Amino acid sequence: MPKPRDLNDLRRERRAAAERMQDRADALAALEGADTPDTEAIAAAETAFAEAQAGFETLNAQVGRAEAAEAARAAAATGGDDPAPGTGGAAPTGTARPQQAATPRDPAHRGVEVGFMLHALAASRGDRERAVARLETDGHSGIAAIMSGASEAAGGITIPAAQSEELIALLTPRVTVRASGARTVPMPAGALRTARQSAGATAGYGAETSAIAESEMSFDAVDKSFKLLRALVPLSNSLLRHSSVAMAQHARDDLLKAMALREDLAFLRGDGSNDTPKGLRSWALAANWRDGIAGTAAAAEAAVRWAVSTVEDANVGMVRPGWIMRASAKNWLASLRDDRGTPVFPSIEASGTLKGYPIRTTSQVPDNLGAGGDGTEITFADFDEVVIGDAMQIAIAASTEAAFVDANGETISAFQRDLTLMRAVSEHDLAPSHDEAIAGFTATGWSL
Repeated sequence: MPKPRDLNDLRRERRAAAERMQDRADALAALEGADTPDTEAIAAAETAFAEAQAGFETLNAQVGRAEAAEAARAAAATGGDDPAPGTGGAAPTGTARPQQAATPRDPAHRGVEVGFMLHALAASRGDRERAVARLETDGHSGIAAIMSGASEAAGGITIPAAQSEELIALLTPRVTVRASGARTVPMPAGALRTARQSAGATAGYGAETSAIAESEMSFDAVDKSFKLLRALVPLSNSLLRHSSVAMAQHARDDLLKAMALREDLAFLRGDGSNDTPKGLRSWALAANWRDGIAGTAAAAEAAVRWAVSTVEDANVGMVRPGWIMRASAKNWLASLRDDRGTPVFPSIEASGTLKGYPIRTTSQVPDNLGAGGDGTEITFADFDEVVIGDAMQIAIAASTEAAFVDANGETISAFQRDLTLMRAVSEHDLAPSHDEAIAGFTATGWSL
């Protein structure tokens, strides 16, 4: 039996069908515009166009049905069921809004539904029906309703859109690029093309009767396409034997931690190879990045001012500017003193800012770069210009027999260690609206 197509599969197929339909229309127009029209070729082209149109209309109808079904599942999952402990109550009858998760009473329980799903699926060895029955038995009927309506994925389920969006929202403060203000836009069809202005119109002075020089804005395209992020989370089977809000939070947080660390690395330093996103370091223009900044107060002051000036001078809006660096680099900057013992950058300890702009830190920025092995990277950007295209969907699966390679490079058997492996897959990509909005430098000796 073929695997059922989910909503995003259908949207991608509809997009391809629309492109085929446009190709057929262009071919027909070319034949009709010929100096000596070929009636047989035109007839064949009209037939091909009609077939492409019928294919698009069929897929369009399927997408509409799938969207309506997903909205109905969301409404059913948030209306009428008793609230799971700690997960917030259901909306009053008739007020449930499709595609919106229930708001928990305790903010710490936000997204805990996903944790319960992970727990139930792991405890049921990837069997969705057993997982749903387990949730019902444990008194989590609202979450069971959500899970029963979820699309099946290989060895597991695709978390419904409302709960996926909750999980992605929880990722935001954990991923420095997201937390710094990067804009997230849905990318359900698997690709997204946005236009950006590459050259502006110009103006000039002249005599009253002289001709006005013609100018116009020009644009180019920024393409984003799905890059798969896979997170593997081993859970102890002894923990899975207990169902509680704390256990659900533990499963949720383990998943978020694994995803956040890898997203941080990709969004900051990814080079776009091997189906990974291209990160800020790779998007930065060559003229916007400097290497070999020395570990002195004077060099640090000059480099920091240069990075800010580089972005400001590019006519960037400076809507959400900020810094991303390693914590050791931030602490080193905070420790700098001038000849009189006054802090060079007092705002770091006073308000967590550098030159008035917020600092966010992550261990995913290396501190062992360069020949001396003591180099690190400092990035400054207007993050309002950074766009993350996101499928807004996460698929999860479980296995008790699989093996995995740990951080030390050792192969670990889940069965032998009494573990259950949870795998989560999300899809996204990153691109700046304007490359000029990013600047930075590599510095040596910037650590305590």
